[in-house]
Amino acid sequence: MNNHKTDTLYLMRLLVAIVRFDSFALAAEHLGITPSKASKDIKYLEHTLGVVLLNRTTRKLHLTDAGELTFSQAEQMITLHEQLIDGLNNQRNALSGELRISAPTLWGEIMLTPILLKFRAEHPQVRLIADFSNHKSDLHRDSIHVVFRSTELNNEPYLARFIAKDEMVLCATDEYLLQSSALTHPEDLKTHSLITRCNGYSRYEQWTLMDNDKELIVNVAGELAFSDKKVIHAAMLQGAGIAQLPRYLVAQKLEQGSVREVLPTFRPKGASFYALYTQRRAESALVTHFVEYVMQSLSEN
Repeated sequence: MNNHKTDTLYLMRLLVAIVRFDSFALAAEHLGITPSKASKDIKYLEHTLGVVLLNRTTRKLHLTDAGELTFSQAEQMITLHEQLIDGLNNQRNALSGELRISAPTLWGEIMLTPILLKFRAEHPQVRLIADFSNHKSDLHRDSIHVVFRSTELNNEPYLARFIAKDEMVLCATDEYLLQSSALTHPEDLKTHSLITRCNGYSRYEQWTLMDNDKELIVNVAGELAFSDKKVIHAAMLQGAGIAQLPRYLVAQKLEQGSVREVLPTFRPKGASFYALYTQRRAESALVTHFVEYVMQSLSEN
């Protein structure tokens, strides 16, 4: 049996786990050891290095300056080790392992699912676990490899790769528009039936439209208001009025001409989809290949 105290990689993993979980007990549980062993092994590491790494108080753990340096180097050691393992696995010409993914519900169902099924068919040794939810996941806490998120990328604590534009569109059926007054300016929306996304039981919503590079805030009240975009989409297809929806949801109908874009010179403000992942997995062969696969697949659509 290996002596953990002479296993430098184990000691680095232990330090990183304690810092990330901010708890000896949770770190010990994560590594499958007892809290007392975790405490003894950190003391051993501090004795070996000749420095104090952690200041312990009753409520919180604080890294010393030496601890900050050791923690940073420990993360790099773990990353290099995982890159080595991933690289060796990749040399076998068969990607394998488990890939845990999170994505927004609607985008995940419509855009990502066909890509996941195709990826799995090409790499049968990869196990995919996908959680489609609008809950904002924490990659470390939830042990997720890749999170797809529509965001403006403000202070995200992860590495990010641009995936695709998340464009919104004002739209209505051709039949509805033929029976309604013309629209040339956002003010004209007040004379039309609108389908909005409700907040609680309020039918009011703010639509942010772009007038060249200027944001134009339009307060709208829907004759119909729903909390679910799929229901809004269904109501719009029934000719109930004008809705603001993701372009990917109505792209096929727009191409067919049964649905038309409204006020194309005042398009809704969109965002961008990014793949977010941690430094620990930045060079993982499986994660990197998967993210690039998604990017290529979306660019071909």
